[in-house]
Amino acid sequence: MGELPADVRTFLRQHPSLRLLSNTHKVRCSLTGHELPCRLPELQVYTSSKKYQQLSRASPAFDYTAFEPHIVPSTKNPHQLFCKLTLRHINKSPEHVLRHDQGWRYQRALHQYEECQKQGVEYVPACLLHKRRKRVDHMDGDGLPGQRTAFWEPASSDKGGSLRDDSKTDLNPPELFTQKRSGQA
Repeated sequence: MGELPADVRTFLRQHPSLRLLSNTHKVRCSLTGHELPCRLPELQVYTSSKKYQQLSRASPAFDYTAFEPHIVPSTKNPHQLFCKLTLRHINKSPEHVLRHDQGWRYQRALHQYEECQKQGVEYVPACLLHKRRKRVDHMDGDGLPGQRTAFWEPASSDKGGSLRDDSKTDLNPPELFTQKRSGQA
C-alpha cells in the first residue's frame, strides 16, 4: 500500500469525523458510517455533500436536556422529540429543536403554561381546547352527543301502501307502443 500523500493527510486532519481504516486504503465517516476510498477528489466530493454538511454542523455535544421539561424523547418515534406544550413531534436535530423553541407557537404555549402555573390551574394545550369547544358545540344541538336521529326514509306517494299501481307506465308510456290490429297488414 504505501504512505498517504501529504494533501490527503492534511485533509483528514481538517475533518476529524473522517478516520483512516487500518489494513485497508479506505476512510470511514464517523457521522454517517460511509466508507470511502482514500483519494482526495472522492473525499472532497463527500465532504461537500449536503448530508455531511448538516451532520458536521450539528454538534454531537448538543444538549437536548436543556429543553427537558417540555421537549422530551418521543415514545412513538425514537428518532424524534416530542413537545408536551404544543403536542408536536420535532426532528432530533439541533436546528429543528432551536427553531421550534424560538417559534411563536411554542412561545405562546410556554407563556400560557407559566400563567397556569401561577394560577394553580392545570395546563391544557391549545389544540385540545379546540377539540373541547367543538364537542360542546355539537352538544348544543337538538339531541345528546352520540345519539343518532331516525333513519331517513323517502316520502311515499301511496299512503295506503298498495302496490297495484306498479304497471311501469312511467317507464313505457302507451303513446310509444301502439297495438297492431289484426285486420291491418
